[in-house]
Amino acid sequence: MTASESTHSPAESAKRPRFLAHYGPTVMGQGLVLGLGILTGILSARILGPVGRGEYVAVCAWPMGISTLISLGISQALTFNVGRRTFSISEMTTAALTLAVIQGALTIAVGFVILPRVLDKYSPTVQHLGIVFLLLTPAVVLGMYASNVFQGVQDLSRFNIIRVLPPFVYLAGLFAIHFAHLKSLQGVIFSQLAGYAITVVVGSWLIWKCFRPRWQWNKSAIPSLVSFGFRTHATSLANYFNQRIDQLILSVIIPPRELGFYAVAVTLSTSVTVFSVAAGIVTFSHGSSQQSDDAKATIGRSFRAALIMLLVACSALYAVAPFLIRRIFGPAFEGSIVACRILLPGALMIGLNQVLYNGSSALGWPGLPSCAEGLSMAITAVGLYVLVPRYGYIGAAIVSSIAYTVSFLVMLVLGQRFLGLPVRTLILGGSRITRNECYVFERLFPHQFRAPSFCLFPGKMAGNNGPQKCEIKRSQT
Repeated sequence: MTASESTHSPAESAKRPRFLAHYGPTVMGQGLVLGLGILTGILSARILGPVGRGEYVAVCAWPMGISTLISLGISQALTFNVGRRTFSISEMTTAALTLAVIQGALTIAVGFVILPRVLDKYSPTVQHLGIVFLLLTPAVVLGMYASNVFQGVQDLSRFNIIRVLPPFVYLAGLFAIHFAHLKSLQGVIFSQLAGYAITVVVGSWLIWKCFRPRWQWNKSAIPSLVSFGFRTHATSLANYFNQRIDQLILSVIIPPRELGFYAVAVTLSTSVTVFSVAAGIVTFSHGSSQQSDDAKATIGRSFRAALIMLLVACSALYAVAPFLIRRIFGPAFEGSIVACRILLPGALMIGLNQVLYNGSSALGWPGLPSCAEGLSMAITAVGLYVLVPRYGYIGAAIVSSIAYTVSFLVMLVLGQRFLGLPVRTLILGGSRITRNECYVFERLFPHQFRAPSFCLFPGKMAGNNGPQKCEIKRSQT
């Protein structure tokens, strides 16, 4: 064994524990976000009932959709540039703050044109709350950018703290409303907005405490963010609207009561994605700073972990969905049971795609998933037009699961073709002996060991030229 190989092995063996060390806290953070989201969904449903829950969706969905439309993918671009140390933290925060102000102004301007038209069939109270929510959407962007900076430097503890704050404050507000018997749509909306506002304050304080950034203008920083963000934006946009276009369209064409049923079904079915979302976050955070082969190994580990957890969670939720909906959300939401079960296969596909999408961005192909999401969104739009008038929100659930499945299958094909991620490798892992294993075999069996000709090394040995034979010199000691 050569000296260079000997020193390389401990670094190789440290990668997996480091991945797991970040994966565990991120799963916990995502679990908290998801758990708080489920609790807020339950409390808001009990406070508002099916009709009020549908009105709540209409108030929130359109302002958030407009904000996402104008986001330009800066969130992922910020994480990527900070992770690659392309610019200093001060330069990145200066550029991000400038872009956030511009995006916020555009979101409000566009919202004032769109909201009166899409909410015209709702009560004046709902329309007014929609405008209030719109005015505070810039706080959502600022809080998200603060978390992206910490994700970029792989400080996932603070990253998760910032992510947990909005649903935590929202839940506290809902408990106050519930126990004070002041049940109203206004109280629910203001509780959620308070969470966004507090997150901006805490996120800004953490950024200042950790980095002490100053105003430092670099004329290349914004173009760099926009360039990478624009390539990811099509994917993020298609992913967001592919998962929410159903609720946006339903808010216009079906009664609020049915929209409330569907919203509860979506909330419960997507609860199974906690592990996959965490895996995707860690994959992007680690993969952005790794070489290609190491990043692919990270993607494979994330995919297999997400697949196992999703299969277990979906099976369990299918069995207990009737009990959960009747007992927790209340008998008034019994209409959500069938829709929840229909949405579960789609939720599994969404979860696996989270890993593949983040992995694609980490490998430098941020726009690739937009092909899969674009096709899926087209299927969703056509399917809703065909099935919703006849089957209502149940038809929307069927269309959503089909669209998510198509998106996943297309992404598997694209991943194998462009990213070098064969389906077999994603599911089963590598079947060849690694450098570490060769090292262990030689130490255990120094006289019998012969380096196998099929040994595929990670890192530079494989590169982009395919498998190469390993040639390990036997130790002279």
